[in-house]
Amino acid sequence: MSKPKIYLKRRSSEEEGQLYLYYSYGGDKRLEFYTGFRIKNSYYNDQYWSGNKKPINKKCPFHDNYNRLFEEMKLYAVSLVINERIFDNKELKSRLCDEFKASKVEEPEISNFIAGDFISYCEYVQSERKIGKRSIVNGNRQGLNYKSNSLRNPGTTITSLREFAKFKMKTTFLFDEINVKFYNAYRDYLLNEKKNKVSTFSTRVRDIKAFMHEALDEGVHTNSEFKNKRFIAPKYESTGIALSLEEIKKLKDAIIPDEWEHVRDLFLIACYSALRFSDFSKLEIMDIDDGFIRIKQEKTENRVSIPIMKEMKSVLAKYGGVFPPPCTNQHFNRTIKKVCALKSVGLDRVYEINDLGEKVMWSSKITSHTGRRSYATNMFKLGVPNLLIMSATGHKKEEMFLRYIKATNEEKSRLLADWMDKLGI
Repeated sequence: MSKPKIYLKRRSSEEEGQLYLYYSYGGDKRLEFYTGFRIKNSYYNDQYWSGNKKPINKKCPFHDNYNRLFEEMKLYAVSLVINERIFDNKELKSRLCDEFKASKVEEPEISNFIAGDFISYCEYVQSERKIGKRSIVNGNRQGLNYKSNSLRNPGTTITSLREFAKFKMKTTFLFDEINVKFYNAYRDYLLNEKKNKVSTFSTRVRDIKAFMHEALDEGVHTNSEFKNKRFIAPKYESTGIALSLEEIKKLKDAIIPDEWEHVRDLFLIACYSALRFSDFSKLEIMDIDDGFIRIKQEKTENRVSIPIMKEMKSVLAKYGGVFPPPCTNQHFNRTIKKVCALKSVGLDRVYEINDLGEKVMWSSKITSHTGRRSYATNMFKLGVPNLLIMSATGHKKEEMFLRYIKATNEEKSRLLADWMDKLGI
C-alpha cells in the first residue's frame, strides 16, 4: 500500500493550480480528493515526489501551515483505511470533507499595538511572528522564522493573560505593572485558582519574560523588574513516565488485538529510536542508511543519526522491512493507552491517587512521547555516556537532558559505583 501524496493539478496557461490528495490503497483503489486549496505553481515543491520533501516550498507564505494541514489529511486518510477498514472512495471523501472542510489557512491580521499596553504588544508580536515578519531572537534557530508549533505556547500565554486581567477586573496590564507583585499574583492565580501545574506556570513566565525582553530591546519600555531574581520560571521535575527494558519486552511479546498491533509497533520504534511522534510516524525506508536512521527532526530541524537496534529490526521484519503504517497522533495516544491497559500485557497498575482520592492508572500516563523518554532513560541506566545519548535525542544541553530522563538518585549512584569498578578505583 503506497503512502498518500499531495499533487498539484496545473495548466501551463495558468499561474495557479489545485492541490489534490492522491492515495492508492486496497490493491486496486485510488482516491483523488480535492483539498480545497489553490497555490501558485512556483510554490509547489518539484522535488516532492522524488524524495522525502514537503509538498509546499518555503517561497509560499504560511508554508508550514499548509504542510502541517496536508500531513494531517494524509494521516487521517490512512487511518480511515487501516483502522476503520473503509475501502469506498465516496465514504472516504465524505469523511475527509467532514474533518477538513472548515480548515483554512487564512492570512492573520496584524494586531494593533497600543502604547504602554503589554498584552496588546504581545498580540502584535505574535501576529508578526505568524507571517514571518519577526524571526527567532535566540537559540539554535536564531534568525529563522517561527514554526506553527513554536507559536502555540506564546498564544496560550496571551490568552491566559487576558483571562487573568478579567479575573482582576482589568482590561489589560501595562508594561510598568509587570513586576514581582504581578508575578506573585499571577502565580497564585494559576497554581491555586486555576489548579495548573508548576510546569504550566513556568512556561507562562518564560513567555512573559521573552515578550518583555523583546520590547525592552526595541525601546518600547524601560521596566526591568521582570529581571528580578524572584521573577523566575521555576524548574520542575518532569511528570512523564518511562518504560524499563523489561517492560518494553513484555509489551513487545504480548498478544494483542490485530487492529492495535501497528500502534504498538510504532510505539516500540519510538522506544528503540528516541524519535518524537512527528518523526517516527513519517519514517520511510529511504530514511534508513547503512544501519542508521538518518533524518532531520521536525521540531528542531536538527539532523540526527540513530543506530538501528536488533529489536527494531525484528519489528520492521513484520512489515517486510518497512515501517508500520502511520496514524494520527490522537488515534495513537488513545490506542496505546488501551494496549497498555490490557491484562495480556500485564503492566497496568495504580500510578497515583489524585487530589479527589481517585486512582490514576499507569496506562493512562502513556503517550506518544513515552517511547522517546524510555529510550533516553534506558540508555542512561545502561551506562551509555550522556553525550552519545544526546546525539540521538537531539538535546543540546546536558542539564536539560538530565532533567528529561527518569532515573532515581539511587540508580545514578549505582551507575557511578559500576564505573568505579570498571576503572578499578
